[in-house]
Parts: sequence; structure tokens; C-alpha cells
Amino acid sequence: MKEDVLTSTTHPMTVEEYLEFEERSEIRHEFVNNQLIPMPGTTDYHNQICQNLSFLLRILLKSQGFRIFVEGVKVQIKHERDYTYPDVFVTSDPRDLEDRYLKKHPSVIFEVMSKTSRIEDSTDKFIRYKNIESLRNYILVDSEKQLVEVRVKLENGDWESEAYLPANVRFPVPALDIELTFEDVYEGVL
Repeated sequence: MKEDVLTSTTHPMTVEEYLEFEERSEIRHEFVNNQLIPMPGTTDYHNQICQNLSFLLRILLKSQGFRIFVEGVKVQIKHERDYTYPDVFVTSDPRDLEDRYLKKHPSVIFEVMSKTSRIEDSTDKFIRYKNIESLRNYILVDSEKQLVEVRVKLENGDWESEAYLPANVRFPVPALDIELTFEDVYEGVL
């Protein structure tokens, strides 16, 4: 991680300390390997794309038992030392009803990339997210140009990736059996 963008605490925290601290904190922090990492602010484009995704997913998945979360709800990654805030994620697992602040079983995660988060979102975060057993799709949405990368978990556990451009008009979200259009996702942005 870039030190100028994300800085961590000087001493390791326990999971309990992190969860207690995070409930009282005015800003969000990820928790990776017992280190507290402040989350940077976002741009208006980033925020608008997240809102557009949430709105579209709510409409398309209405009454199908899916729950959509935007930026403010934590996801625990397999072991108890890794908590993160995806930009947008979807879950239908009833076990995710047990905790209002934390989810463990997302099926789809969207990350909206910017200049400062592009490398982290496409490599380091993906490596961590792959440890979530329930995750079926990891979708990267660029906030600076119309470009979407859809990563799909195969039956054998491997992942395949395909990039989509506006010429494609739409891109799939296979785990949800839906497609989203570039026009709708990027409305009010690019």
C-alpha cells in the first residue's frame, strides 16, 4: 500500500480492539494483519458510480432476497485479522443477517477504481477477496474512463477475467444472472 495514501497505526491491534474502535470512529478503517488502515475519501465520480450501482442492483434484484450494501458495512475475509469496506457488495446468505456491522458471505463485490486505488483494488484486494468462499464475482469499475473488468470464480476455484468497454453496451454479473449497462452505471459521471 502507498504510505502517502494509507497509513497504519504504530502498534498492532487485536480484533476486539479494532471492532470496538471502529464502532466509535467517525472515519472508516480497514483492518489487515492486525493493523488499522484509515480509508481515504473518495471523488464525486466514485461516489456517483457507487450510488448508481446500488440503485440499479436494488431495482433488478428487488424481491429476490438479495441485500445490497454501499461503502459503510464491513466484510470479514476468511480469517479474523482482515476486515475491509467494499464499495458495493451483494449477499443473500441468511448468516449475514446475524450482525448489523459485519458481513462474511458476499457473492458479488464491486470496487470502483481511481488513480490512487487502481493497483490496490486490482491486485492486493483481489488476492484477499479470493479467500471469501462465497464470492463468485469481483467487478472492477473504473471511475476515470468507461471500463469494467468482470472476474468470475469457476467451478474448480480458478478465476477468469474479461474486460468490457462502452462498445459492449452492457456487462454481465453472472452470479446474479443480470446485466448492467454502461449508460446506467456511468450516468452523471462520464
